Amino acid sequence: MSEESTIKFTDFDYLTGDHHLQMVKAALPYVNLQGQRFLSILVKFQELRRTIALFNGDEASTVGVMSLGNAERRSPLDMLNAIRPYADPQDQDFIDMVCNLIEGLRIGSQYQQEMMMQEAAGMTRRRCV
Repeated sequence: MSEESTIKFTDFDYLTGDHHLQMVKAALPYVNLQGQRFLSILVKFQELRRTIALFNGDEASTVGVMSLGNAERRSPLDMLNAIRPYADPQDQDFIDMVCNLIEGLRIGSQYQQEMMMQEAAGMTRRRCV
């Protein structure tokens, strides 16, 4: 079994493809080279056609596949966590490292702000005395 068989599909993949296209993709190794080229282009064309149709209609706003709701955050950390399940183990380790770095910087920044606020509050108290 190849590595591709463990690839996960996103919501976008489900919207632009279907089981028929997956069947054609699975049949590719059993077709001659010229047939593989033709069928590969056909599959990608169908996916492109469905993508264009998705954004031309109201379906894109209904499913919200390309946007998060207004209430949801859109931070780099959220994006990294969203793409992590699709990465291979080495890339997942790298994403984890970047997430930890971002989180550490955030905590350090909060600590620094807290210290500056405490210093400012202490200076104000000294002036009032």
